[in-house]
Amino acid sequence: MAEVLPKKTVLKDVKVFKDLEEEIIKANKCCACGACVAYCSSQTFDVIKMDGYTPQFISDANIENCKECGVCYYICPQTEPLMKHLKEDYRIKDEIGFIQNIIAAKTKDEKIKEMGQDGGLVTTLLTYLFDKNKIDAAIVSEYDEKLKPIPKIIYNKEELLKSSGTRYSISSNILPLTNLYTIAQEIAEKHHQIYDINQIRMAFVGTPCQCRAIRKMQLLNISPAHVIKYVFGLFCMENFDYEKLFQLVKKETNEDPTNIAKMNIKKNFFITNKENKVYEVELHKFDDAVRNHCHDCDEFTGRFADISFGGSGAVQQNSMVVIRTEKGEALINNALMAGYIDKFTPKKSTITEWKAKKIDLLRRMTNNKINKS
Repeated sequence: MAEVLPKKTVLKDVKVFKDLEEEIIKANKCCACGACVAYCSSQTFDVIKMDGYTPQFISDANIENCKECGVCYYICPQTEPLMKHLKEDYRIKDEIGFIQNIIAAKTKDEKIKEMGQDGGLVTTLLTYLFDKNKIDAAIVSEYDEKLKPIPKIIYNKEELLKSSGTRYSISSNILPLTNLYTIAQEIAEKHHQIYDINQIRMAFVGTPCQCRAIRKMQLLNISPAHVIKYVFGLFCMENFDYEKLFQLVKKETNEDPTNIAKMNIKKNFFITNKENKVYEVELHKFDDAVRNHCHDCDEFTGRFADISFGGSGAVQQNSMVVIRTEKGEALINNALMAGYIDKFTPKKSTITEWKAKKIDLLRRMTNNKINKS
């Protein structure tokens, strides 16, 4: 099948930001992806902003500036319009989505092994894309000094290690697309030439809901998502409110976020401080910190990505890699041939059975998430 291409979709029964505010934001269903603000701001409409994790009108005076185009409502990953078209384009017929191939793999880069999580695949593939001049920039997230995730655009592979590892609080990763002119200027300085915004080639790393918003934007063929050339989805069972999460971390470990080196979920929550002391806390103790929108989410593996990544089901020090598009498969194959990654290979007689078991596991985990919600 040919690669899925964006196409123009006609919007009917237009709803506007006031509808989005009433149905999603005030109902506490917003996932804080930043898509609505990124689109509106990129068009210089000067109507809405992101206040912390909440999209809102800049001021009462700005309400009249709303063009009532309806785009913000339709690209929201939490609204239903466009989902039928999106599922058709990405061949999604069930809760786990279309799977072109599934493998387990790990990085061959020693620094990434040390800094990354599971197999370090996302960081390694971004490194490959930078090395081979396939992208000019990537949207990732980093921690600040208090372990709060922040969205970040990076322009070279040297910045990648800062973004390695898993985030358990939301990072509004679509928000950096607000100003493509600034991004183009940064790229132009790197290449020492004039760079048009339509020449930008970016990779995007995000949660399933964020990937869904990017694909909705691409379905409508609108800026700024047209610059996204690769979509990497992260397995996501649930996300946590930052303030509530670290209140509970403090309660369970007596550690401040400034003294935490990393966190990981493997059945329970594992928290490692900077002195390398590891705390294991039962996962259910953090239930009160789960963001409300996660309770309504039916995605675990990122159905709308080119490639989805996670540790669930992988052998030790590997990542599970769910390849969903031809573009994703070509990237994995090229990275393998170039020696950037190693693929885990079960015995030949069990490859088909191994893949079936892994897909069944991911299906069960997805259903567990849906039933938990």
